[in-house]
Amino acid sequence: MKSVTRKEPHRTQALYPVDLQLHSTASDGTDTPAALIELCATRGVHVAAVTDHDSVLGVDEAIETGRKHGVHIVPAVEFSTRSEPARDFQEVNILAYGIRHNDPTLNSVLDRVIASRVEQKLRQIERLQSYGIAISADEVLARSEGAPGRMHIAQVAFEQNPGRFTSIADVFTQFLAANAENSTYVARTFSLTVEDAIEITHAAGGVAVLAHPGAYPLIRNIDDAVRRLAAAGLDGIEVCYPYALNRGHFGADAATVTSLVTHFRKLAEEHGLLITGGSDYHGAAKPGIAPGVAGLTYPEWEALANRCGWM
Repeated sequence: MKSVTRKEPHRTQALYPVDLQLHSTASDGTDTPAALIELCATRGVHVAAVTDHDSVLGVDEAIETGRKHGVHIVPAVEFSTRSEPARDFQEVNILAYGIRHNDPTLNSVLDRVIASRVEQKLRQIERLQSYGIAISADEVLARSEGAPGRMHIAQVAFEQNPGRFTSIADVFTQFLAANAENSTYVARTFSLTVEDAIEITHAAGGVAVLAHPGAYPLIRNIDDAVRRLAAAGLDGIEVCYPYALNRGHFGADAATVTSLVTHFRKLAEEHGLLITGGSDYHGAAKPGIAPGVAGLTYPEWEALANRCGWM
């Protein structure tokens, strides 16, 4: 990737000029890739990664829009992986950065993953219906321009059942979370192990980064999980992340978030791992989060880009 000309961010807007976790309508975000990158430009985010779940369908549009607005795009994808409680890997997400997003082998794998996601989500919808929840599978699929996710199900369930749920988060609490009282979880017919995701990332020329390490409430020992992932070839950890606005630590105070960020920064340094950061922006699907509320400073971006050979 080409070197990025340094620009000073708009101090009153984005806190960080580099945001390496953003989601569009190619997965479960509510902004199109073009609208997302235009928003980044408006807020003073000058380096961005569109990290849609199991999908690179929005990357080309993001790159094209980035050229028009002076936003450098890092080609990326966020892999969901197989939950393996016996190995203490549950709901782990691997961010793949700097990939050849048009790589035929990568896209063949993603096609299989997306097909499995669709089949899984249809079965989850059937389970919701068995609990008496009014929900249309067609509407859920129509919401997703790429890879359907639980967020699409939650949005439709919330809208089509007035008075049944207090919020979209309530749909997760009652039915969609893995540990929900009436869990509708079903396994996918095809899924990647964490090792698969790392290997596929490397094969596509990218670096593999553990997303939001502090947001896995089902993992018993995250430090040990990071150690084992590093031994399996993990390249980095997403360190700066808005934990107070996401599951696991929602509503946490500033001291708690600072403690989490500090802990994972030290863990990355201990294992010689790259340090990344991102907002996990999903548009209206995650209220309160905006591009650049978490991410990297320019010196941190330059250190990352230099280590990855992107500059």
